[in-house]
Amino acid sequence: MPNTHVMSTDAYMTRSQMWDATGMWAWVLHRITGLGLVFYIILHTGLMGTSLLAGKENFDSTLSILMGHPVFESLDILLLGTVLYHGLNGIRILLFDIGIGVRVRTQKNLFWIFMSVGAILWFWFILVKLG
Repeated sequence: MPNTHVMSTDAYMTRSQMWDATGMWAWVLHRITGLGLVFYIILHTGLMGTSLLAGKENFDSTLSILMGHPVFESLDILLLGTVLYHGLNGIRILLFDIGIGVRVRTQKNLFWIFMSVGAILWFWFILVKLG
């Protein structure tokens, strides 16, 4: 059963009001993180596939470069933040779309609750990874 609590299109009088809305930024970030994850999956699959096809020694050397370099360690942390944001925001959107206890008026609060949980998990991971 789709959600019938859809906000009117007249809710924002100007373009600046629309871009000040939390929902608009959640939408934009959701699209950016989705594209980033698709790019990561393509890059990861291509890099691991070609190094694996080149032989065990080449694969091991590629992994040793990737696992020990500080730039790739920071990219791992960024990847987890991206996955957490995209996943938690996707759950929020799914709850809204199927109409399980989520109304238009509570979307902003639910967004900030999910992002707070995501930030706590992300910082905990950073502490575990760096500690």
